Amino acid sequence: MANKVNSLVPGDEEPGGDGLILTRLATRLQNRNPQLCTLKTFYDGRETIPTKSVPKNMDVTSTSVYKRFVDMCPMNLASTIANAVITSQHPTGFRLVSDKTMRSTDADDMWNSSGMNVRALNMFMDAAIYGCSYAQVWPKANPSYISRLSPWTTCLSDDKDSAVVYGFDEDAGVEYLTLYRLVRDDDGVVQRVYSRTAKQEVESRTLYSDSVDDEDSVYSLANDDTVKRPRFKAQFEWDGGVNDDWDFAVKCGCLPIVRYQTPTGKGWFESSLRTLGAIDQQRYQRFCIQEMQAFKQRWISGDLPEYYKESDPAVKYGDAQAGQKVDYSTLFQMGPAALWLMPKGATVGESGTTDITPILTAASQDIKQLAGATGTPLSILSPDVAGSAEGAKLTTRMLRLKVQDMNMRANDAFVLLLKMALTADGGSDAYEERFETTWEPVELPSELEQTQAFANVAGRLPLKTAARRYLHMTETEIAEMVQDAQDTSFSTVLAQQQSSLADSSKTVDDAMGASYLDGSDGLTGDTAVDDGDVSDGL
Repeated sequence: MANKVNSLVPGDEEPGGDGLILTRLATRLQNRNPQLCTLKTFYDGRETIPTKSVPKNMDVTSTSVYKRFVDMCPMNLASTIANAVITSQHPTGFRLVSDKTMRSTDADDMWNSSGMNVRALNMFMDAAIYGCSYAQVWPKANPSYISRLSPWTTCLSDDKDSAVVYGFDEDAGVEYLTLYRLVRDDDGVVQRVYSRTAKQEVESRTLYSDSVDDEDSVYSLANDDTVKRPRFKAQFEWDGGVNDDWDFAVKCGCLPIVRYQTPTGKGWFESSLRTLGAIDQQRYQRFCIQEMQAFKQRWISGDLPEYYKESDPAVKYGDAQAGQKVDYSTLFQMGPAALWLMPKGATVGESGTTDITPILTAASQDIKQLAGATGTPLSILSPDVAGSAEGAKLTTRMLRLKVQDMNMRANDAFVLLLKMALTADGGSDAYEERFETTWEPVELPSELEQTQAFANVAGRLPLKTAARRYLHMTETEIAEMVQDAQDTSFSTVLAQQQSSLADSSKTVDDAMGASYLDGSDGLTGDTAVDDGDVSDGL
């Protein structure tokens, strides 16, 4: 028998109703929140080893030293693993898949006007760190049709038929849960998309966020198991009526909220958190060993007297009195020129040097296994790794495949966002069009390699195709290239015409000059009539 779910909106307990759907999604969101705190803490390099690793029953100075090691030991490999994918994703534009044109200027304009050049990077970062990212399309461009949503505040159902977005108004002391649902007919066709909001008054927000203001709370929750986990109180009530202003989403057959996620729905280093913690633990142990070796322990053994005698040098020189208890902590002081007066038969011992090479070797092996498990090139996690160019290509193959997979998943999300945004903007046929996102290559060839490849296919492939595939130019750059070629061709033709006119003018001038010198007018080939002939005629 399934456990009964208590609705966060008291009184709305209808099975399959808005109250229970909101409760399930909000519960999933709150349960994920502590893990998000852990992922952000590791990405920021603020994780700590368990405090139980700090030795107990020590003096205040030693305890402070060990606690300082706890703060220094994180190696922050998590950000390197995530950034390797983030920095390799570069969308360059959109193509409209049809027989007439290959470039969609409307999609490019909507992308730029919505600020997606930056928002897309934030979505890539969210997916790499937390496993998923979200964006929403609005019915009005105020300030833009598309906005990014945080995975800390957004949850989408597995069937993509419902979603919830958390919000908090600090000034009013109210937190909100906005529910989005779509309704299908018997054939599965979307007939309606609506939203409604539930609210409750609170003293502080229930869920943490990735804001700078919440960092201390996030790090505390991630590093301390005793911190209380966030839990919603069942005190929400519906605020106002139902909002049906989502016609563009109905036309596109989806919710106005789009999710973009990794294949597993988890961050790229989430499955390796224990390995990352083990590497930090080894660094802590190495720091402790090095600190102990920097200040070696010494001891004196033998038959040491407990009290001074008359014959002791310290008594003879007036530094001590006979019968006084010997204070060995001041007797054997450290210093470059310090001399020790030791009793007869006493011996001095000193702690040896511990070889930390096995610890370093084990840490290197852990980093190699971490690179293999996360599909990250070892040269990124360990820059001192040397190898051939071919070996580097092989080691980056997993990263290339991972980026290509994420690009394909991002294409579906971006295309759906643009379809809804163009439809909301008045593009009545946009939801029926087929778009495709164009990407910069994961490993962009050098300029020499690109020009050589282009020269090999010049004349064999159309200019635009060669520029797109071998020069990796965007559709906008190709359009500019074609326009520049037309301008250059026009300028060349104009220059040729001007040169031809100049040559013709020079030919006429030369002919006129030659006729003047030989006594002819240069205009006709007939012999001129003299004055006598004229007078006779008259």
